[in-house]
Amino acid sequence: MTSTQSTQNGKQAVFRALFRKNSSPPSSEITNTDEPSPSSTTLETFKDQQSNILPHNKLMIVFPTIALAQMISYLDQTCISTAVPAIGESLNMGPSISWIATSFLLASTSIQLVNGRLSDIVGRKPLLLICMGILAGANLCAGFAQNAAMLFAFRSIAGLGGGAITALVMIIASDITTLEQRGKYNGFIGAMVGLGNGIGPLIGGALTQHASWRWCFWFIVPVIVVVMVVIAIVIPPSTVRGNAWTKLRMLDWLGLVMNVGAVVLVLIPISQGGSTYPWDGTLVIAMLTISGLLIITFVLVEWKFAKLPMMPIRLFQSDKSANLVFLQGTLHGVVYWANLFYIPMYLQTVRGYSPILSGAIILPMVASHGVGSLVSGHIISKTGHYGPLRANDHLFELCLVGGCVVAVDLHEDKSCVGDLFDWVFAGDWDWGCFPAKADRAVTNSLRNFLRILGGSVGLTISGTILNNTLKTQLRNTLPLDVINTITSSAYSLSSINLSPNQYEMVMDAYMAGMHTIFVMYAPIIGVCFVCAVLIRDEGVAEKDARAPVDTSSRADEGRGSEKKGVRDGGEGSMVNSPSVGRQERV
Repeated sequence: MTSTQSTQNGKQAVFRALFRKNSSPPSSEITNTDEPSPSSTTLETFKDQQSNILPHNKLMIVFPTIALAQMISYLDQTCISTAVPAIGESLNMGPSISWIATSFLLASTSIQLVNGRLSDIVGRKPLLLICMGILAGANLCAGFAQNAAMLFAFRSIAGLGGGAITALVMIIASDITTLEQRGKYNGFIGAMVGLGNGIGPLIGGALTQHASWRWCFWFIVPVIVVVMVVIAIVIPPSTVRGNAWTKLRMLDWLGLVMNVGAVVLVLIPISQGGSTYPWDGTLVIAMLTISGLLIITFVLVEWKFAKLPMMPIRLFQSDKSANLVFLQGTLHGVVYWANLFYIPMYLQTVRGYSPILSGAIILPMVASHGVGSLVSGHIISKTGHYGPLRANDHLFELCLVGGCVVAVDLHEDKSCVGDLFDWVFAGDWDWGCFPAKADRAVTNSLRNFLRILGGSVGLTISGTILNNTLKTQLRNTLPLDVINTITSSAYSLSSINLSPNQYEMVMDAYMAGMHTIFVMYAPIIGVCFVCAVLIRDEGVAEKDARAPVDTSSRADEGRGSEKKGVRDGGEGSMVNSPSVGRQERV
């Protein structure tokens, strides 16, 4: 009985095992899901899900649309620049007038790094619409501001929306085009950036002179709403897998706090130091010290602890060319943003031109930027190479900056004619950095962050040079309180009773300061040229590049390529490409 029962029990055990096996779905069916459960959400969820290469006829509709969104972001910034004197006088701002730009800059810089990861989580299109709505609402409220604090608060909110738009547009452009196409179609975006920078001062000056500075905020709101409707219709919907709340919990919240804190505590002292706060003051030293500690902590968090880092350290470790691109973008941001601010100041303060006339004089500069983007984009798409164009661009800029130095020094009326064409063929200085698709959004956000951060540093250095020059040359001529008023705002000269002789001395001091600023630009552009020469030109033909392997997913990858193939299948996935387990450059 014992042997018989043992045999029967053995058969029953085998039968039960077979029944359980047959009643369970195959492993391939288990992994063939588009929506992973919250518990299974890993970094693999953030692979390239939103690539949607569009045909030419659709690109001709989508690209002008996202280019309009980019234009709105730049139009919002440049339109306000010519209205600053009127705003300061209306709201009795005094020396705090610089916070109109600083508040926007702080928020715009702070949002950049997290922007890429948020687009991975909620989708590019929804996030773009949300940010445009934020910009519209903030501008509407800013137009009703009754005091400086209200205006600064709403400009900070506008900076969150406007700063995110600039990066999201470039991320979407990368999602819907191949490398071969990108240069040609990105010309639309470059042209609209030039248009926004060009007509912004004209519109702002006209509205300020003939209506009210409040319309500089209000007029753009209906434009944003119209573009939002068009975006909702023409841009393909974002495809995002996984549970959004689960992925939000994976977000690098500690890194976000460290990043925002560091940005705020760096930009406030460097933008206000020497004017609002003394450089050797306790507050400035304390903020810079704390920001340094936060930066170190942020890097450690991103490197060792963050599951989903906003700034993956591997982006700096993978390729020398990528680091050169990041450096070049930062330095170019120094010159680009400083020029956009100080050329109008020079024209209005030193030359005495009206806001409308100064905007008209700047128009050739920004128009050449747009034309250069279109032409260079087509050249890159035709030739398949970007290296020579990039190097020639910075060599040309270096010659023009030298011309500006000489012209300003000679006090000629056409003192900045060279700089008006400073960005011919500019706009392609990000070529050469080809991240894996999973890192595409964060790479675009990082580049944008470095550009704006470079611009912040450039504005600060330029302002410090100008203020020190003014103080040095005027300290034996004017009272200290008058000098402090002049250095607090370039637009305050009209409110100071200066004799003709004193006014001429102030103009000479401004001229000397502008000359020194242009001298500073020359070595910076020279370094950009060296970087352009050293960046390896790999061409724009689609090639496979080894995708970054995340340690949290290595165990899953080792369980069988057949499971991974089913799980990650779909257009644009790694495993369905000709080389399994490899990923194309983007």
